[in-house]
Amino acid sequence: MRYLGLVVLFAYGAAHAGGARIGLEYESEKDNKTGMMNDAVTVKPGWEFSEDSLISLVELLIDRNEDANADRNGLRARETKLFVRLRHNRNVNKSIGYYIRGGVGRSINNQQNFNYAYIEPGLKYTFNEKWEWTLAFREINSIDGTDGRHVQKYITGPSFSLDKSNELEFRYIKGYADKDLKSWQVGYTHKFK
Repeated sequence: MRYLGLVVLFAYGAAHAGGARIGLEYESEKDNKTGMMNDAVTVKPGWEFSEDSLISLVELLIDRNEDANADRNGLRARETKLFVRLRHNRNVNKSIGYYIRGGVGRSINNQQNFNYAYIEPGLKYTFNEKWEWTLAFREINSIDGTDGRHVQKYITGPSFSLDKSNELEFRYIKGYADKDLKSWQVGYTHKFK
């Protein structure tokens, strides 16, 4: 019974479907405590629903990342993450919109596997048909009791629409709490409409 609500929401969204999409993202992250650099590539297949659906987007994030070098113990961290993410977004007016996205996932790595979740509220400001600016906050934590996985991230940056089906995103991210991080992301999304 506890999953019945999710099934109903998904069925409602599927009935008002918008179309498939695929995203590709590269992220370069620096741990400010250790100086370690980490590179990540994420593939994001998804399904976008109509604008009036409660769920705007469902994605499966498939992420592969690894540290640039081994740490002082000789370990070079490597990780594969699978994450199911839902998104709800609306426009307040022509220029301002908001979104809430989040989900659950699994980290499979060479240190300690764990399950995690996050929630991310954000604002979008539209300058014109081509340019938008995003400002968001992401709260991440393990959901299986694994220590050291609580991270709060501030995310900001522009998006540029090449046309109705193709978009580029650039993001700067600052992370706090159990980790002290900063990173840059560049992403591309193609919508099959």
